Amino acid sequence: MGEIADYFKREKYITRRLSLLVLGGTVLLTPIALASSHRLILPRALEWAIFIYVGFVAIAVIFIVRDAHEKFPKSSIPDNSPLDKATRRKLRRRIWFLQGFVVIYAGGLFNVLVHARRNPWLITVISATLDLLVEVILIKAIRRLRRKLRVATAITAAP
Repeated sequence: MGEIADYFKREKYITRRLSLLVLGGTVLLTPIALASSHRLILPRALEWAIFIYVGFVAIAVIFIVRDAHEKFPKSSIPDNSPLDKATRRKLRRRIWFLQGFVVIYAGGLFNVLVHARRNPWLITVISATLDLLVEVILIKAIRRLRRKLRVATAITAAP
């Protein structure tokens, strides 16, 4: 169960740090957005704050993922141990969770395509591209988790 346990440890490590990034962004960007809505600062200041925050998050995500892979390296030994019921349930729940996000992002892509004529073409292309990129990443993650669950279930079922 080493590879799957490492997966959940790595996921927990990444999730906690990304949650802190979101919390920090909320704390920083909310006052700027409120000041912009009350016309205390220029709308351009809000745009720049969001742009800088997105750049910071992109760089931080690279470091977080790199550190997670260094701290919890992928096991070179194939995971041939059977899974207990709780871990199988955890994997299934993770798959359902990711499938829910696939549906949400598919709805977002549909929304982008429906409103394509109203928005500038560059924003539409960027939005559609990001939606498709996230969809591909989610589908790959679902396939990887299903494969792990299938292999572990086959090992559990074998005498």
